[in-house]
Amino acid sequence: MRGDSNERLTILSEAEKTALYGIPGFDEFQRVDFFAMTEAERSLALQRRGLLKQVYCLVQIGYFKAKQAFFQFTLDEVPPEDVAFLLQRYFPGQTLMVKPLSTKEYYAQRREIVALFGYRLWTDNDLPTLRDKAKLLSRTDVTPAFLLAELMVFLIGQRIVRPGYTTLQTIIRDALSAERERVEQLVEAALTDATRDELQQLLVRENTLSDLAALKQDAKSFRYRQMGLERQKRLTLAPLYTIAKALLPNLDLSQLNIAYYASLANFYTIYDLQRFKPGQTNLYLLCYAWQRYRQLTDNVVEAFGYHTRHLEDRTKEVANQQAAQIHNERQQATPRVGELLLLYVDDSLADVTPCVTVRRQAFRIMPEEKLRSTGKLLTEKPVSQMDLRWQAVDKQSGLCTKNLRPLAMALDFASSSASGNVWLAAQQWMKEFFSREQRLAKQPLAEIPPRTIPKRLRDFLLSFDQDGKPVGLRGDRYEFWVYRQLRKRLDVGDIYLDDSVQHRRFADDLVSMEAKADALKVLDIPWLRQPIDVALDDLFAQLDTQWRAFNEELRGGKLKHLEFNPDKQTLIWHRPKADKDKLLQQGFYAKLQASDIADVFRFVDEQCHFLEAMTPLQPRYAKKIADEDSLMAVIIAQAMNHGNFSLVHGLRHSVPCSGGHAPAALAPGYAN
Repeated sequence: MRGDSNERLTILSEAEKTALYGIPGFDEFQRVDFFAMTEAERSLALQRRGLLKQVYCLVQIGYFKAKQAFFQFTLDEVPPEDVAFLLQRYFPGQTLMVKPLSTKEYYAQRREIVALFGYRLWTDNDLPTLRDKAKLLSRTDVTPAFLLAELMVFLIGQRIVRPGYTTLQTIIRDALSAERERVEQLVEAALTDATRDELQQLLVRENTLSDLAALKQDAKSFRYRQMGLERQKRLTLAPLYTIAKALLPNLDLSQLNIAYYASLANFYTIYDLQRFKPGQTNLYLLCYAWQRYRQLTDNVVEAFGYHTRHLEDRTKEVANQQAAQIHNERQQATPRVGELLLLYVDDSLADVTPCVTVRRQAFRIMPEEKLRSTGKLLTEKPVSQMDLRWQAVDKQSGLCTKNLRPLAMALDFASSSASGNVWLAAQQWMKEFFSREQRLAKQPLAEIPPRTIPKRLRDFLLSFDQDGKPVGLRGDRYEFWVYRQLRKRLDVGDIYLDDSVQHRRFADDLVSMEAKADALKVLDIPWLRQPIDVALDDLFAQLDTQWRAFNEELRGGKLKHLEFNPDKQTLIWHRPKADKDKLLQQGFYAKLQASDIADVFRFVDEQCHFLEAMTPLQPRYAKKIADEDSLMAVIIAQAMNHGNFSLVHGLRHSVPCSGGHAPAALAPGYAN
């Protein structure tokens, strides 16, 4: 939210205001489209007295069709191509004498044009309706740009010519102020003194770093120490999150608004938050506690998934290496074993040859120790790939205990399916023993959660006595197995977390059945007002039309990449063959002149002026103007994944700058 010099809310940039309220700039195709007049439109213009009034009316009609707004101008102020086009098309051979149009004629044309198109002009009587609409919309999203866009849609739907920009600024500002005051009052009424003290404690500086500043810091990696800090942050926020979880749903706040208020707590300094009204600060901090706790949960979940995949990949790699090594040893030993076997059919050796002589000859072929190890290798049962995989898990059990166990202990998964609840029961069972520092291998087999050890893995997850009876659980292997299943089911959505942004249920983003009727009434979507059977029949008719068009193109051979198999009644997609002629491609690119990336940026900016659309994300920098070089540097830094500060560091060491300062756009606190 930004303010300008006259204390009005800054919603649009100058370029955006020009696009919305400025005279349209047509290209050739748009000029032909919007200045193509119907008989009624042409009749309205030609009934004016004098060529000047007629041309002015035609211009105003074309501009109204483009922007549903009116503009006060002289014909000298509009693009000359527009006037020349209208004169050539509707008044060939006539000469126009340009002079100002009277105010009376301007308003008369405006009244008749809105009547022709079924619109009506904005009046002060529409102000209460638009204010109520803005207040209602602000409960969905308090972003000024969103409110402006939705109000524009509402005005077009009501066929009302939109008011001036300052009027909309005032309406949106008042709506945002009213919404914030509403929420602040509800927050202050619901908070206890103990909760207020706990919120304020976040802003108390101790050793130059407050709790809030520490909570804002993100983990640099998934390593053990960093994840320990993330878990500690969750514990710090847990009491406030419990309060926010009970309070915020009663404030009629959308997820977008909670995220917005949380971003303000993240943006403003501790000094700023201490200066705000208590209700405003508490609102920001509660929303921040809600949002940040869920983000920290996602960080822990991501770390859990990362370490699980890392262990899976590592154990698989080790097992493959061992399998390849065993295979190579067998291959290397096979020729020597063959030579040893030939000694038994060697005719040069008599049957009465002493065994010592044969042994000496055998040792010449293969040394005694090598012969023993090879014989043992060939007589033992070959180790399966699965055996090697679980042996690798045994060797990595320390990493599982160090990295995965604390993360799994900190997460409270949930599931609405029977298959998911099986593994949640296993996780809870393990938590109970780990919290008491007991080993899983010491627990009775009867207490193992059912359906967690499949038949194919019993030999690997259980230990057996000499008679082949299971006597115990291989705890490290079972723990890894449960974590792997949790990770897989989390990826497919079979399990979820309530206190998460990315891993919560899909149903959590939906409107409850109790609030559905009110939500649909607010949305006011026309097709929802008709019976469902009528809506479905209409959609089926559209689908049938598209299928028939597709069938016609397929039968006509226009879809070269698709083929219909009449026997299997299926469509077969053929991947288009790419041009593999590298010489042709190299020849094409060789003809292109090499250009600096900055020159490419400047050329594109000259064509579409995209750099002008870059605005600061942070309100406090709204009045700062970043030069083009700084903006391009930021874009390049982000695109190359270097980061702004890394690029600045490199520039300071490679390019001599005046005073050694970074470009404005790369300076700390600037976001574009």
